[in-house]
Formats: sequence, structure tokens, C-alpha cells
Amino acid sequence: MTKQPTELFLARRIARQKGERSGAMTGIARASVAICVAVMVVALSVVFGFKEAMHHELTGLEAHISVEPAGSYYDLKAKSLTRSEEFEQRVATLPHFESITPFATHSGIVRSGGAMQGAMLRGVTKGYDSLYFASRLTAGTLPRIATPDRKKDILLSATLARQLDVEVGDKVEYVFTSPESPIRRDSYKVCGIYSTGLATMEQGLTLTDLRNVQRLNGWNAEQCSGYMVMADGMEQMEELTGAVRAEAFMAGGNELWRTTNIRNNYPQLFDWLSTHDINATVIIAIMMVVALLNMMTALLIIIFERVRMIGTLKALGMRNRSVQRVFLWCGARVILVGQLVGNLIAGGLILLQRYTGVIKLDPEAYLLDRVPVAIDWGWWLVLNIAIPVVLSLLLMVPVAITSRIRPDQTLKYQ
Repeated sequence: MTKQPTELFLARRIARQKGERSGAMTGIARASVAICVAVMVVALSVVFGFKEAMHHELTGLEAHISVEPAGSYYDLKAKSLTRSEEFEQRVATLPHFESITPFATHSGIVRSGGAMQGAMLRGVTKGYDSLYFASRLTAGTLPRIATPDRKKDILLSATLARQLDVEVGDKVEYVFTSPESPIRRDSYKVCGIYSTGLATMEQGLTLTDLRNVQRLNGWNAEQCSGYMVMADGMEQMEELTGAVRAEAFMAGGNELWRTTNIRNNYPQLFDWLSTHDINATVIIAIMMVVALLNMMTALLIIIFERVRMIGTLKALGMRNRSVQRVFLWCGARVILVGQLVGNLIAGGLILLQRYTGVIKLDPEAYLLDRVPVAIDWGWWLVLNIAIPVVLSLLLMVPVAITSRIRPDQTLKYQ
């Protein structure tokens, strides 16, 4: 019989024939590993869920990259840039490019009855992320855009619709002010209502046909507030931003175009998301320490209860390393069982939250209305490989005590 089967055989016998204390501690260690694994998996799922949800909602509302006239953020007068077909075609050939579409904006006050709120009217045309807004519709339809005759439809956020107390089919009035023109009023029909979960950010954003905003600003068909450019992923956004910035610099000519991305526009938000990485790291470290301490305690008790058995094995010729592997197999068995149970618990909790959203959040504090969860098989696999490897390596410290057990002393009085 080879050494490894002998060690496995002894480990299984020890697992079946536990003492009273070692049995209780083994159960506690197994439960500790299960709880720690569940906490780690859920923590990472929430961290990645927050990032995924925030990135998806932000890029749906704001796009990855925006190209606008320089100084437009600080000038009360609406500034425009002239559309360039050559620029659009050159951007479309860049690596990681997904889409480019012009937009126009005008700030104003939208009101209905006695209620009023400040809001940004954004005009869009073919090519904007209609699939995103369609997936967020809670009532009605998307505004009709680029039709032969201009439609005065408007899409409101659920937060704004609630504040104005309006529903699909109602009329709302926009009041616009400008330093160079008198107060202007324009009415729109609410065609739909959307909700993203980002109540604070969606509140002031309304959508309509691009031509409606161009008319309000006194622009022609080739003038717009800028371009919205989408990358094929957040990881590629920075690379595409640099390439678009270079193209915008050349295309602007006498106009100076400003290129930014959502990370530039919302640095505090991305810094806040980065703190979740630190939180996840701290949680994983604490859970690993808790699981290790319980495993070490259980393993030491198992070893102390079997001092005579260890002495007998050594007297029969088993080497220290072989004896140590017996107890490492005992520890590995506890780790793997606890790991399996922990993954089942975590999987159940994640699926429950994903499909029911039972745990809610305050949108004012967290921007989202529920705790988001996400599973990426990459980090899940790395975590489930790292846990048994790290714990097994660290368990070699308490197992090393078996090398100090001498058969002449343990068998002296037998």
C-alpha cells in the first residue's frame, strides 16, 4: 500500500471516530469556514454588483465619453458645435468604438399645475442608447424622434413625474430663460416614464427629439451641444477617450472642443466605488483570520486527543511528514465541506436578492434603490481556489507540533 492512501485512510478513520471535544470543535470549524466563505462571496458579489450597476446606469444616462464646446459648462448661453461628418466617420473607426450620436440640451423649469422643478431637456436622434431607456420604462413609450414631422413627446423620470404629479398622456410646460432673450414657454406631451434606480441623477433629465431643442436654441440642423460616444466597455473607456480627444482637437478647427468621460465628470462617485475594494479586502482578510483560528483550534484538539495514536504510528516507522499529512488531510476535509456549504448559502442569498431585491437601499444615500449583486465566475473561481490553498498552508503551523511528539514518552505507560 502506498503512503498517500495510508494517510487518507487514517484521516478518514479520524474523521469518523471523533472524540467529544474534537467532534464539537470540528463542527464549529466547519461552520466557521462555511460562514466565512459565504460572507466573502456575498461581499465580493455586492462590491462587483455596485460597480456593474453604477457603470451601467451612468453610461446609460450620460454615455462613456462626451465631446462639447469648451466653456459650455460655465457659460449661461447655450453654446453649440457644428456637426462634422468627417469627425463622426473617423471616430467610428477607432478601436473599442461602439456608437456616436449628437445631442442638444437646454436648461429650464418644467411645471404642471402648481408643481415645478428644474430639469435639463436633452434632445436626441437616431443612434442614442434607446435600448437602455426602453429597458427602464415603467409606463408609456419612448419619444418619437427623427420622424418626418417633428413630435413634441417628452420622456420623464419616475422621480420627476412623481414630483409633478403627472402620468403618461399629460401635458407639461417647460419655461426657459436666457440672458439674451425673454422668458419662453413650450409644452410637451408625456409619452413615457422611466426609472433607473439612480433617483438623484435621473431626476433632472428629460428626453425629446433633437429638433425640439435645436429650435429652442435657435440653431440649424447641423448645430448641436455635442456628441455622446460609447465605448465597448468601461475598461476600454480611457483608451478611447484619448483617441477621441485627438480627433476632436483636429476636427474643431477654429472651435475648441472639450472631450471628457464619466470618470472625469463624476470623480467623487468613482472614488466612492473604489473604497468598496478596500472594504472587500478588509472583510476577506478578517474572514480568513476567523476561519484560520477556528481551524487551528479544532486541529490542535484533534492532535492532542490522538497523541498516543501518533506515538504508535511513529513507533511503527511512520515519518513525521507522513503523520503531518494525515492531519492536514483532516483539516482539508473540514475546509472543503465548509467551503461547499458556504458557497451554497452565498448562492442562495445572491439569487434571492437578484430576483426579488428584498434588501432595499436609500437612493438619497446610495444612489441605487436596492442592493445590487453580480457573479463573475473569474473572481469566484480564484476565491474558491485561494481559500483552501491559503488555509491548508497556514495549517502546517499547528500540524508541525506532531513532530515534537516522541513515541518513547507517549507509549511509556502503556
